[in-house]
Amino acid sequence: MESKNTYYQGYGFSPLEVFEWIKHGALEYINAKNWLQKSDIERFTTTFEKQFSDNYNQVKSLINNDLDKGNVSFSVLVVSLYEAFLKVGIRQKIALRWTEESINAPTYDFVVEGTEKMLNNAENPFESLVLSSKMREKVYFGSSFDFERPIDSDFGYVLHIKKCLFHQTLQRLEQTDLQPIICRIDLGWINGIKPEKHGIRFVRPVTFASGKVCQMWFVREEKNIS
Repeated sequence: MESKNTYYQGYGFSPLEVFEWIKHGALEYINAKNWLQKSDIERFTTTFEKQFSDNYNQVKSLINNDLDKGNVSFSVLVVSLYEAFLKVGIRQKIALRWTEESINAPTYDFVVEGTEKMLNNAENPFESLVLSSKMREKVYFGSSFDFERPIDSDFGYVLHIKKCLFHQTLQRLEQTDLQPIICRIDLGWINGIKPEKHGIRFVRPVTFASGKVCQMWFVREEKNIS
């Protein structure tokens, strides 16, 4: 019999599959929003492809395995979209907003709904979420990220990330100001957690967007009895 703690199926995608999914969604989203005039779309697409190729060549030495290839490609995608907007004449503030929206909006609802469904169906939502996190350390992020677990109990789980390949890629490309966009891709699964329903409280007090580490805290809460 299948366990009710089975992971949300979206977590089974490889980093390279997720990169391709987000890239396809971002480019479709940009076209659908009509932010750019028709005469600029082709120039934007050509510019993006060139930026991606150039940026990827600058950071490919960071890739040590198949997981790295997808995770580095995702960071390069964010940088290249942003730079392409700038190169077709979009102001920096708007380019940042459009890059974040095109990266995050197309997949957000799917991930929120999938995460909430997974936790709804879990016998133990806290345990299921922690197991999913631990699984992804191995099968999604791998050895190019450095994880510590200062707390790992039945009531709390703290993940301390000391090295982040996304951040290293942005550092190599001198675009660390784009780190918040990469960090906010997690809002899909974060907002799929409903504390009152699932008995879990999640906080992320620091990321590489604001500090030199990333911390994720999962805390079990007693459900309110009405």
